[in-house]
Amino acid sequence: MGFKNNDLVIIKDEKEKSFIQRLVKNGRLQTHLGTIYHKDIIGKDDGADIKTSTGNKANVFYPTLNDYIQKMARKTAIIHPKDIAVILLWADIKHKDRIVEAGTGSGALLMALLRFLNSKGHIYSYDNRPELQQMAVKNIEKFYGKIPKNVTLKDKDITTGIEESDLDAVILDFSQPWDVIPEALQALKSGGKFVSYIPTIIQAERLVKELQASERFMEIEILEVLLRPWQIKGYSVRPHHRMVGHTGFMVFARLKGLSRD
Repeated sequence: MGFKNNDLVIIKDEKEKSFIQRLVKNGRLQTHLGTIYHKDIIGKDDGADIKTSTGNKANVFYPTLNDYIQKMARKTAIIHPKDIAVILLWADIKHKDRIVEAGTGSGALLMALLRFLNSKGHIYSYDNRPELQQMAVKNIEKFYGKIPKNVTLKDKDITTGIEESDLDAVILDFSQPWDVIPEALQALKSGGKFVSYIPTIIQAERLVKELQASERFMEIEILEVLLRPWQIKGYSVRPHHRMVGHTGFMVFARLKGLSRD
């Protein structure tokens, strides 16, 4: 059927610049390579070639979640997509999982978690900053079209208590995650995953020591992901001059069952 009015698309020009657009009948995008009219996109297929008003080439796609997260509105730093990918795998997120995350922030991790859940799974997202949750709602609605039924946004400081139980994962993105350890012990099911994303090694060290002291967690692991793209053009085969270096540390742990002895 091709692109339709109100579809979200990403336009990528021949200079490798990209632009997220919501298609509207009389819409247009003014770029450094000329104007692109939405009417010239509507009806075309994913990946289609188009031309600007000055004859320059571009292509139009449905945006990937990575595309969208890189360009979405934000008021605070987000978890970078390279780190989100590791969190999803290391936390073993599955379709039916029940997950608590904090804080919601601008919604980058929340949007990725929603990709994995079906109607039997649910995410409870805590944040005591309503203005950030409002931005997360706008970002989710822009990408998914609406807020899915399997997410509950909670205007609450998670350190004052987790209201859910029998959770598969607790995923934290704020500066003092050790304050949540007592709550996570009560809320996680046996074998559940504890995940924290923190910016400094000092915070990571304290968290690991607090997890070790609880004696209920095992498989405690700390990771940092560095992303180095490469360029291959003719005889030039080398890393890009710029890479995505340190963005944060991820601490993972798994809850042991209570001893029956």
